[in-house]
Amino acid sequence: MNLKRQRFLNLFLIFCLLVVNVEDCKQLETNNLCDPNSDSFKEVQVLKIITKDSSPICGKDYISTIIPYTISGSVTGLISSGLKLSLNEIILLSVENGSKNFYFMNVLTSGSSYSVRVANQPAGFLCSISNGDGIVKNSDVNSVSVSCAPTCNPCNLFLTNSGYPPNPGSAKNFDANCAADANYPGTGIFKAMVVDGVTRNASVSANAGDGQIDWVFAPNRTYRQSEGIIATTNSVGLFVTALSIRFSVNSKYWTGLNSNWTTNTTNTCDLWRSNTGSFTGVMGQGNSTLIADITSGWTPDPCNLSNQQLICVEQ
Repeated sequence: MNLKRQRFLNLFLIFCLLVVNVEDCKQLETNNLCDPNSDSFKEVQVLKIITKDSSPICGKDYISTIIPYTISGSVTGLISSGLKLSLNEIILLSVENGSKNFYFMNVLTSGSSYSVRVANQPAGFLCSISNGDGIVKNSDVNSVSVSCAPTCNPCNLFLTNSGYPPNPGSAKNFDANCAADANYPGTGIFKAMVVDGVTRNASVSANAGDGQIDWVFAPNRTYRQSEGIIATTNSVGLFVTALSIRFSVNSKYWTGLNSNWTTNTTNTCDLWRSNTGSFTGVMGQGNSTLIADITSGWTPDPCNLSNQQLICVEQ
């Protein structure tokens, strides 16, 4: 073999060795579990997210802050439809009639706060929540409990004896006055018929009952005051035709309502946060059977003019 041929073969062998080594290096790089750029690393991280495994890999924590966890719990006593739960007042979940459990699937990461609330009560039932608040700590939450029980039918309502200032902070904050008032019957849970569109709402569209938030009247429920039966609500918890008897005695009471059950956002004393003359509040007139009167029968008054009564509704 001549010298030139030998040199060519040597160079060819060196070239082959280089190619093999480069390919081996690429293969090693691709399969390096500790290299964030490698395919193996990425595949393992995806698997860890799916299985919610927050343990470190190669001594480092890459994913514990992005693993999504589920907020769930048990449901007891629900034999009606219409229950809706909210998570952090953002995510809504409908819970079917007869359900034993509920799940907000893969929604919050570790360190996030959670707050589960009843956004809409089921027809004829009152549901309450236990262990509804907490912080996610690297695992699913399954300790929330929803307990439902039948409510009144017919249900009572009463006009408070006292008048109350228009600035408790929100519509639902008026509720505390119902149990403290001299006209409270002594038993039962009562809520004030006052809306602000944020913490309590009867309807977004006229007489439709859509977008309700913690509304005080239940669907298809009969209501009464001390003089007798007033009327029965429709399928969305509203009165839309004239009542059988007057709503209450002659009175002024805070409502925040328009005559079609929508929220009068410009006349809620700054969402029931102000008692100054810069804002006005709308009131209902109880001495009537007309819906326009019981919702908004009085011209709105300046919020610093006087305290007004409340209509309290049994739940």
